[in-house]
Amino acid sequence: MPTPASTTPADASTPVKNRRGLETRQRVIALTKGLIAEHGYAEVTLDQISAAAGVAKSSLLWHFGSKEMLLAEAATSLFQEIESDLAPGMVPLDEAPPQRLDRLFAMVADYFTRNPEAKGVVLGLLFSGSVPPSVREQIRSAWDGHVRALVDGLSTPQRPLPPEMARTLVAIFHGCYCYWYASGRDTPIAQVLEPARKLFHDWLSQPAQQAAR
Repeated sequence: MPTPASTTPADASTPVKNRRGLETRQRVIALTKGLIAEHGYAEVTLDQISAAAGVAKSSLLWHFGSKEMLLAEAATSLFQEIESDLAPGMVPLDEAPPQRLDRLFAMVADYFTRNPEAKGVVLGLLFSGSVPPSVREQIRSAWDGHVRALVDGLSTPQRPLPPEMARTLVAIFHGCYCYWYASGRDTPIAQVLEPARKLFHDWLSQPAQQAAR
């Protein structure tokens, strides 16, 4: 009679394969972000990604489904660096929401400056008529994640940040990026973002009852 141990190797290999698959995805996404920064979105090809990652193109398509989905994941994952810094466990206990907001705007300005193509990748995919619906869903899901991260990072028990305000903040980041990029990026993005930072900073600095009016 077969013993239970005879099935153990096959069962135990599944978590290992899953972990390796996740590690491969993360490595490919990281390398793709570097290629986008170096060459620009339009110039990045699956051949380049395959060569840089040492992963066959067929494997890339198995993991991501299409080049567009890979680029969407790479571009939207950049903002996750900011999300992780705003996570409740990462925020200093003595840092009030207005100061968290100031830090958020500084991180966003640095993010746009270091990755000027990233948001353009996302917007280009969003408005492309040839992009599969799954790519748009990936972008929308990532933006929903940004909203949740802002709500969690800028809320206090006394004053939770409404999701509507967080969505407005995300939209402002997009709008300021578009203006900055279309203007040739001659003005530092921090200056373009400054009026919005001041507006939200003043709102967060008001007493909760006054801000709710």
